[in-house]
Amino acid sequence: MKQDKAFARYLLFICLFAAFLPGCVYISHLDETMFMKSLGDSQQEMQAELDKEGELYSKLKADIDNGALKKLTKRKSILYRYGEPTSCKPCKGSGDIKETCVYRNPAGGMLTEMILLNFDAQNKLYSWQVENPAK
Repeated sequence: MKQDKAFARYLLFICLFAAFLPGCVYISHLDETMFMKSLGDSQQEMQAELDKEGELYSKLKADIDNGALKKLTKRKSILYRYGEPTSCKPCKGSGDIKETCVYRNPAGGMLTEMILLNFDAQNKLYSWQVENPAK
């Protein structure tokens, strides 16, 4: 009878130990788990931002193809409608053109088609070009 009680206590101890062991492992790796979760969340946010930029690029390209993009449109209106460009640089010695802004499809990489928007000194759209560096 004493052996049965000792065995039952031993068995109870083993069961409780086994039940709490996974919780201890989880707590000891909580930092790593939370880091992986935040990494996954940030990747989802980055993908959503890339999708949004891709849609804005497609909208700009479609407006150029359909003739909806008009000269003398203010720079502020262009940025509002199509988002921030990939880069902008001042143009020196280019006559009426004072700044050129580049739009690229973010999913295409560096060898994808790009759209160059040229602005004059009054920050109005002067001209645009569609270039394909892969050709």
